[in-house]
Amino acid sequence: MTIDQQLAESWLTSLETSARFDAGWVAEAVAWLVDGPTGPAPQRVIDVGCGAGGAACAFAGALGPGVVTGCDRDPRLLAIARRRASDAGLDGHIRWLGARVDALPLDAGSVDLVWASGVVHHLPDQQGAIDTLARLLRPGGRLALVEGGLPLRCLPFDIGLGRVGLESRLDEARSLWFADMRDELRGPALPYGWPEALRRAGLVDVRARSFLAELAPPLDDLGRQMAERHLTSALNELGDRLAADDRDTLTRLLDPDDPAHVGRRDDLMVTAVRTLNVGTAPVA
Repeated sequence: MTIDQQLAESWLTSLETSARFDAGWVAEAVAWLVDGPTGPAPQRVIDVGCGAGGAACAFAGALGPGVVTGCDRDPRLLAIARRRASDAGLDGHIRWLGARVDALPLDAGSVDLVWASGVVHHLPDQQGAIDTLARLLRPGGRLALVEGGLPLRCLPFDIGLGRVGLESRLDEARSLWFADMRDELRGPALPYGWPEALRRAGLVDVRARSFLAELAPPLDDLGRQMAERHLTSALNELGDRLAADDRDTLTRLLDPDDPAHVGRRDDLMVTAVRTLNVGTAPVA
């Protein structure tokens, strides 16, 4: 297996692990959209950038067969999503599409609910992408955009190794990484919040709600996988945005043979906050 293949396999495994971690808050968010105050239960849902299929499966489980379409540009992710649906007993409940966000094979005004989680911030023109998704909505349909919130953390403030406050510095480095990523995309700025972006797309009754994702100690296998994934991605992706001593600390935390290995700790708590921004297409 080549290095590129190893990286791709690690990325896919990481997305599957994240989907398992997100399952609780996604189910809560889906219930809020289907049964809550944001509007009637949708009859046609599309999960744009469905990844490992967690949200598509949650909607299909709540709404039944023939309602949900899962869409992603990467066939490897669609294969994972199909397997997830099969494992959940949802074979045949979900339609799967391979397509880009800017080239969805859907008519304007044809969808009751568009779900897009962690997708828009990867696109060059974020406002343009939101405008495109909003045009898919029928009158009264809703765009549910998962963006913002609070980053994942797992470590105590003082871990007894290196400088205290490592997680705060990881947050800062990830913010720098994100700014660099956006610069590389060379798209127009989005100098306002996600609710305002929904309003600028012509949507009304804009609201937002945050959901907590957490795994409390003692961590199970999923919790330890999430903690290791969190720290591994920091070490591998943040590079010189981190000080050398913090990279050394991460290296020790991730070394199974080191007494400081994160897997030996019983004081880890994995937490993150996901924010769901919802806007409604006007009814004439």
